Amino acid sequence: MKDRLFTLPNTISMCRLAFIPVLWWLALQGEAAWVGIGIMAALLSDIIDGQLARRLNQVTKLGSQLDSLADNLLVPSTIVWLLMLRPEVLAGYNQIATLATTIIYVVFLAIGYIRFSRFANLHLYSGKASGVIGTLFMLDAFIFGFHPMMFYLAIGVFTLANCEGLLLVLTRSEVNEHMGSILRKQPSMQ
Repeated sequence: MKDRLFTLPNTISMCRLAFIPVLWWLALQGEAAWVGIGIMAALLSDIIDGQLARRLNQVTKLGSQLDSLADNLLVPSTIVWLLMLRPEVLAGYNQIATLATTIIYVVFLAIGYIRFSRFANLHLYSGKASGVIGTLFMLDAFIFGFHPMMFYLAIGVFTLANCEGLLLVLTRSEVNEHMGSILRKQPSMQ
């Protein structure tokens, strides 16, 4: 399908992008519960836009890039919002775990950009799991308070997802953004 900007899935992704400054404003106002609800809304829109794109046969490179841009702006924002609104989450050893995970994430993005002249818009199953578990952690942290087990589960799955992505961008000469997993064979070049 030719890349058109104004498809329903792309519009949902653009709304998610436009919603990020609203979440920043809410965070600056100290509205932790609303930030948590907003992050959950962002996850739901992330799920919906992909499903709609596939069902409406509107899967495009532009849509994939919009989706990934929104995700790659939202993830670091949530870390800053945690620092602002729930600093106890990132205290002690949790800082080390968060820093290590952040480094892996940034290295994955940087190497993908260096190798492919763009950010690798990988839509891996592990990334989807990470998004769901991470969102549930954020919702829990912002609304109900800090539960260490949720933190370690979210950071563990996020780290595994980014390690998988890093392995893909390091070992493949070309990446299919919708391959799902490193366990899938690389498509043969015809």
